Amino acid sequence: MCVEKTPWEQVIDFHGHTCPEISVGFRVAQIAMRELGIRPTPSSELTVTANTHSCALDAFQILNRATYGRGNLLVNETKEHVYHFQYTGTSEGILISIRPELLEHLAEAHIHTSAREKQNKYLEAIQFILGTEETQFCALQKV
Repeated sequence: MCVEKTPWEQVIDFHGHTCPEISVGFRVAQIAMRELGIRPTPSSELTVTANTHSCALDAFQILNRATYGRGNLLVNETKEHVYHFQYTGTSEGILISIRPELLEHLAEAHIHTSAREKQNKYLEAIQFILGTEETQFCALQKV
């Protein structure tokens, strides 16, 4: 018997481990799917532009089908957690910016003294990211 994996499990399998940044990407990808609807057609495909290289990008590859290889996952490195989702050939798009307070919480997760402490802080950060209200997680802007 084959059991289908959840989207979270698919992202983790692709990325190779759980970490706070992959949970950011998972949450952002879900918000983009809800706001724009992921509806690839032969003439229109979703393009994602990230303003930072991070583990979050792996979630976009799995959930939003935006990949480096096809050229519809781009990085404009400014070291900001800002993500732009737009369908090619349309003016429909959304800009998702992670709130600074949440990023401070992410930074705290990287402070540790032992492997167990690191693991515990990562789990706490992941739960916080996935469980916090959307208005406290990010700002949305239609573009």
